Amino acid sequence: MNKQILIVEDEQDIANVFKKQLVFAGGYDVDIALGGQECLDMMGKKAYDLVFLDLVMVPVDGVSVMKTMKENPKKYNNAPVIILTNVTAESTKQELVAIGAKDFLVKTDIDLIQVVNEFFK
Repeated sequence: MNKQILIVEDEQDIANVFKKQLVFAGGYDVDIALGGQECLDMMGKKAYDLVFLDLVMVPVDGVSVMKTMKENPKKYNNAPVIILTNVTAESTKQELVAIGAKDFLVKTDIDLIQVVNEFFK
C-alpha cells in the first residue's frame, strides 16, 4: 500500500503542483485539504503517514491545527507534520517544532520528492 500524504494548502494551484509531484514522481497517494478545518476533518476520518501543513490560512491557521493535533493525538493518529510555508521567522519555527512539527521548510527552497523520499527511508 502506498504511503498516504495530506497536503494542507489554501491556494489550490500550489496544492495541485505539490500533489502532481508526489503522485507522478513519487507514487504516493495524496489528498488535499484547502484549509485548517478541512485538514482536521479529513484527519479525523483517515490516517495519514505524513502531513504537509501551510501556516497562513483563514479562518483556521496552521499553528491552530498543530495545537489541536497535539491536544488530541489519538484522534489525529499522531500523524507526522512537516510545515511547508513561506513564513521564515525563527520564533515561529521554534514554536512549531516545540508543538511537534517534524520539520519546517520554506516552499520556494525545496524539492518535495526528495523531502518525502528521505522522510520514508
